[in-house]
Amino acid sequence: MTKDFLTVPKKKNNSIFNSYLYFQKVLNQAGPAASASYSLIASIFLFIFGGFYIDNHLDTSPAGIIIGMVLGLVVGFYQMVKYSKYKRK
Repeated sequence: MTKDFLTVPKKKNNSIFNSYLYFQKVLNQAGPAASASYSLIASIFLFIFGGFYIDNHLDTSPAGIIIGMVLGLVVGFYQMVKYSKYKRK
């Protein structure tokens, strides 16, 4: 039989087990915040890239990037607020 590396040890009084449980708890609590921040960053970069693409094809130098950045911020913060309201319920 092979041991699975994801199984939790049976002994509950050793410090490694307690460290493992604490680390797991921290990751579970930090996961949603990390996900929300990644979606904020991704939306900003996606809209900036879209604005850059529009600037290159329509020859409107900084307008597309600025509009893309503002739209990315609005969409990103909307996603964060939507997620925070969802987590409170």
